[in-house]
Amino acid sequence: MKQIVVKYYDKLLVITAFSTLALVFALQLSEQTGSNAVINLEDHSPDWSRSSDGVNLQSKLENDLMPGNFVFYQVDDNNFSQIEISKLIFKRRSSVTIRLISGKVLKGTIKPKEGVIISKNWKNSNTPILLDIDGRVTPIQMRTIEKIVGTPKYVLSDSADLTVLRGKQPFFYQRGEIASFTSKNRKRPTWGQIESEKNSTIYELFTPPLIYIVDNELTTTLPEAPIEEEQKEPFGASAISFREKPYRFRLVSWIGDSPFIEDIMLTEKFGRTIRNRLEVNSSYKLVETPKSGRPSLIEVDNNSSEKLLTLKYFTVQNAPQKNGGVKPVGRALIEDHFLQLKPFEINSLMENVFLGQFEVKLRFKIGKEEEYDITLTASDIGKEVNYNNRIYKILAFDSDKKSVLLRKASAIPNQFEDLELLAP
Repeated sequence: MKQIVVKYYDKLLVITAFSTLALVFALQLSEQTGSNAVINLEDHSPDWSRSSDGVNLQSKLENDLMPGNFVFYQVDDNNFSQIEISKLIFKRRSSVTIRLISGKVLKGTIKPKEGVIISKNWKNSNTPILLDIDGRVTPIQMRTIEKIVGTPKYVLSDSADLTVLRGKQPFFYQRGEIASFTSKNRKRPTWGQIESEKNSTIYELFTPPLIYIVDNELTTTLPEAPIEEEQKEPFGASAISFREKPYRFRLVSWIGDSPFIEDIMLTEKFGRTIRNRLEVNSSYKLVETPKSGRPSLIEVDNNSSEKLLTLKYFTVQNAPQKNGGVKPVGRALIEDHFLQLKPFEINSLMENVFLGQFEVKLRFKIGKEEEYDITLTASDIGKEVNYNNRIYKILAFDSDKKSVLLRKASAIPNQFEDLELLAP
């Protein structure tokens, strides 16, 4: 055995050396793979295009890249190039997962019809993202967002050349500490970025640097002067009131099987009582300007497109009183075709009938311009208000919070500012 070892000593030494090197290389590779700070997401069948915004890339894979991050593409076998992402465009009803700075994760779909545009200064934006979560519209402030996971359209920087990019396979990268947030979208890990030295400088090895003292610290570069941003115009709208609105009709009396209902709105408008006699199973249309002594409801055919309401049922019942006696109470079942609600009851004990209707008073005021007030109802969703060439759109009402969600169009196309106004 000793003779064999001596005879093949040099060969055994070479084999041992190669085995040791292979083991060390494998351990280093495993360590680098496990601690890699960059994860690659490889998109298949990329869609490169051009629009008025510039060169666009439509991804088919979810990831959490934000404006300021990069898209990489392979130049040749050994070299890669990068292009900065300037904007993200999420279409309406596209699914997204939003991770907040607090750690909370929200999943839903984009609500605005115009979609959502995320630019490089998104953290400073006052426009919230409207997210549809299980049928409820939830505004999310930009400053509270850490990452957005989805499949947006990427708008690349002005340096992007479509003639070069067309046919290239894009590579998407994200930071390792948030990789678990999109682990389901991971592909195989590949190469990572080389971190630049912390003490990097613009000077060559033998070039004497200029050293400055800034805030009692040594530095080779002078701080840039702060850029004065143009003062942003205020939103210019506020909610003055948010009150429940009573139903315009109430039951005041009856004769036999025929109830009399008062038109409260027209009574207040004309300063005289406007009453209407109704018959069971009859339909009526509204007359906005009835002659003196005439009703505001006129009977029409049940199939008429003009019918406002129908009396479905009427009865008179004795209701017990606190003093031990009884009081006759008229009870009418009404179907309002305009409100499109289920048939509901009005009776002679009701001073006012509330059906969830409301009135919201908004006030528009910017600077020294003359203020403008407007009253809105639930039917005004989608309505646009022009205040001195500024366009506001009514997005939603919340009767529980007594608030209205308003959108203000920006001078920049496809840019908006949304704000929820709370009434006092």
